[in-house]
Amino acid sequence: MDNQLWIEADSDFEEVRSQYDSCYSSGTDNTTTIASEVTNYKFENGRRYHAYSEGQYWGPNDDQQNNQLEIFHQVFTLVLGGLFQAPIQNPQNVLDLGTGTGIWAIEMADLFPNAEVLGNDLSPVQPTWIPANCTFEVDDFTKPWLHKPQTFDFIHARSLHGCCSSWSSLVSEVYKTLIPGGWFENVETTVNFYNDSLPGGDLPTDSALNRWCTLTRQAGERCGRPFDSVLSMSKVLKDHGFTNVNETVYKVPVGPWPKEKRLKTIGKYNLVNILEASEGFCLALFTRHLGWTAAKARELIAEVMEELRMLRDSRQELYIKMHVVYGQRPESDQPLDGEIDVDSAYWSEPL
Repeated sequence: MDNQLWIEADSDFEEVRSQYDSCYSSGTDNTTTIASEVTNYKFENGRRYHAYSEGQYWGPNDDQQNNQLEIFHQVFTLVLGGLFQAPIQNPQNVLDLGTGTGIWAIEMADLFPNAEVLGNDLSPVQPTWIPANCTFEVDDFTKPWLHKPQTFDFIHARSLHGCCSSWSSLVSEVYKTLIPGGWFENVETTVNFYNDSLPGGDLPTDSALNRWCTLTRQAGERCGRPFDSVLSMSKVLKDHGFTNVNETVYKVPVGPWPKEKRLKTIGKYNLVNILEASEGFCLALFTRHLGWTAAKARELIAEVMEELRMLRDSRQELYIKMHVVYGQRPESDQPLDGEIDVDSAYWSEPL
């Protein structure tokens, strides 16, 4: 495992404080949605949620949350140095699981104009003005897949923690649907904060951020869709026959405290990302699975946001960890049972 976990803090504290100020004033942009019969969205505690496979996903799909996903995309691409890290070359068929606003799929289609890029999600909130080689579909990737075996040469998944009751089943579908030699990449962040300015690097147990993360993980366990998949993804891939499995762990700053310019920029984006995500990330989880009222959940959210705002006046080296795991279906792999001898009428051809 390659670890990217050393960041030097910026000693110019006043400059860091001024940059925190710019993080605390973020806006929300509207996101154009695709007209669909599945837009009979559910409204709960003032937030909008998906209708298809209702309750499967904890996050809202309203403009506020979609704006946050666009910000988080910038964090991901800045940390990774691009859209992916798997050693793919000239992919022809790409699948993006849980595409969200579709921004990764759209940029991937622009980057590889000869590839066909498909993004799926429970909500049709992707824009309609997209590259000709990019398409979106409403689908639940936790259910049995209808894609033909050996269809894709690259499958991408990002921020799916808390979405799957069985990562083993999902990775099995991924393996079956990849061509021999194809790659799968999963990128997840920990639902935990760390602070190198504190002994041991862990936040105090009474920290609002610490309680927020602990309760989120508890809610994930109660609903059967845990948030700790990031800790075992390499093993899951190896257990399913993937080779050339690689895992890199990055330290992702929260706030502009690092000295290095690129990391400072990442920290600013990530702080805004977390501020924007704070309510949507836990409101449904706490009210549905912990028995909390919306008012009680929002009280903790207010404490979290206040704790984040206090970073401006303290020398806290706060960060999360990002795990990037990719693996390859062996090029010499023989078709699995049922991959070739299937009833062709079962598979729907693209229109």
